[in-house]
Amino acid sequence: MKRIIERFVIALICLFFTQAAISKTLYIHDTLRVDMRSGPTLGYRIIDFLSSGTQLELLKTQDDWIKVRADGKEGWIQEQYTTDQPIARDKLKQAAQEIQSLRTENAELKKQLNSTESNYSELKSEHRQVSASTEKIQKELDRIQKISRDAIATETAYRALQEEAELLKVEIEKLKLENVRLDEDNFSDGIRWGAAAVLLGVLLAWMISKSSARKRRSEW
Repeated sequence: MKRIIERFVIALICLFFTQAAISKTLYIHDTLRVDMRSGPTLGYRIIDFLSSGTQLELLKTQDDWIKVRADGKEGWIQEQYTTDQPIARDKLKQAAQEIQSLRTENAELKKQLNSTESNYSELKSEHRQVSASTEKIQKELDRIQKISRDAIATETAYRALQEEAELLKVEIEKLKLENVRLDEDNFSDGIRWGAAAVLLGVLLAWMISKSSARKRRSEW
């Protein structure tokens, strides 16, 4: 069973490639009209007339005859009336169509170019505006940064001055306390010196009075 299937597949493949090798595109030569017949001889009836340039699909060959398909119909024609290249008239027509297509495409490309140039000009203008706006924003940013730096420097200086003022206050308090202490010491020293002076005065007065008493006694 397996061999039968393999042979069937091989046969299908061979048939496909054979059909593909036979099937190709042909064209009616520069002839006014070609008879398509039901068989591969002039004895068969005419089933259609093919004009010059008609595109054909080759189906089968037999001697000088070929079986073709054209416009949905199948029949036999003599191979001598066919060519594998389009006829000059069709080539000229195709070239004219291609030229017209190229002209149309060229006109469309010109429109696109004009539109692109217009868009480019608008973009250039917008770019200049954006550049000017960016420059203005950058200047404003630089100004704000300078103000910020100045504000930070001012804040730093203010804090430094505050700290210096606090230190000065502490020094002033210290000096006040020192002055109070010195005043107290001076007052104490004044009292001591005053007492000593009074005592010395009393002592001198006593000595003087005693010396005077002695003189008076000696005079007596």
